[in-house]
Amino acid sequence: MRRVSPDTMAPSSSGFELELAAEADNVPLVRHALRGLLEASGISDERIADIALAVTEACANAVLHAYADDAGQFEVGAALSAEGALVVTVRDHGTGMAPRVDSPGLGVGLPVMAAIADALEIDRPGDAGTLVRMTFDLGARAS
Repeated sequence: MRRVSPDTMAPSSSGFELELAAEADNVPLVRHALRGLLEASGISDERIADIALAVTEACANAVLHAYADDAGQFEVGAALSAEGALVVTVRDHGTGMAPRVDSPGLGVGLPVMAAIADALEIDRPGDAGTLVRMTFDLGARAS
C-alpha cells in the first residue's frame, strides 16, 4: 500500500502542503497536520475541531469520489494569513463532482463544509478534478 508521496509535506511556520495517495488512511494525516498548525497558533480546541471536521469532509470527498476504483492523489494546502484567516485547499485530479447513485457517502459533506467555513468555493479546474477552497476566520491575528 502506497500511502504518501516522496515529497509528503512541505513545512512552514504559517502553513503546509501535502500530496497524498487518495486513500482513507491518509485523511487522519491531514487532520494531524492541521491540528498541529492551529494549536501552535493558539486557536481554541473547539474551533480546531470544527475546522478539522470541514477539512476532513473535503478530503473524504476526494478519497471517495474523485477516482472511483482507480488510484490517484489529492493535495491539501493550509495557510495562515497575518489578518487572522486560515485558507485550506483540497485538490484532486479525478473525475470531478457529480451525483452518484452508488455513492458510499451520506451526502452531508458539502453542507457541513458550508456551515463551518466562512467562505467556500468549489471549482473544476480546466484539466480535471475538483478544487475546494475554504476560508476560516480565526478571530485573531494568526501567529
